[in-house]
Amino acid sequence: MRGAGMVALLRSRVRVLAVTLGVLLPAAVAVPAEAEASVLPISSDPFTQATCAASATTNHHTEVEPDTFAAGSTIVSAFQVGRIYDGGACAIGFATSTNNGASWTAGLLPGITKYSGSGPNDRATDAPVAYDAAHNVWLISSLTLLESGGVHGNSVVTSRSSNGGLTWSSPPRRRPGVISTRTGSCVIRRLRVRSTGTATPSGITTEPGICSR
Repeated sequence: MRGAGMVALLRSRVRVLAVTLGVLLPAAVAVPAEAEASVLPISSDPFTQATCAASATTNHHTEVEPDTFAAGSTIVSAFQVGRIYDGGACAIGFATSTNNGASWTAGLLPGITKYSGSGPNDRATDAPVAYDAAHNVWLISSLTLLESGGVHGNSVVTSRSSNGGLTWSSPPRRRPGVISTRTGSCVIRRLRVRSTGTATPSGITTEPGICSR
């Protein structure tokens, strides 16, 4: 009888534990409502193999290697659109918000590649963003690529926007060099742009700001 009593007691405790866990576990794994907010898409690849067949394995529905810079309530992002497996992309895209990310305007930078605004280049890559606070101008620099004779770097070009990053000009050709973003005498961001003439160029790097007052 003593053994049977112990078994009954253990079974009772197991039932109590099971009921307790059933109450506590859902609360433990509950996700706060604010963490369940839906994702806001801000841009998408508009190309297909019919409109950008840079190679047999161009990866459409892709936007990769983004760079983003913010000033005040404006956020500007630049990225590759239609990634090509052996270097670069069909175009450089942008997405801009002027209200801290509540809404976005997106598109393709014109005049860089032949797939967007009849540009002279086959592909583009490595697109950092900078802001010229002294002149209220946004800048996106891109490394361009040509395919003839093997994919290789061709030039560095800079697109400009004077209306808060909402529209962009076709860029003039730019030699490798340094582009500085200044506020008065203070360089708040410096972009060093260079082309190595290879299929995998080292592209553009961001250097620390320099302030000389």
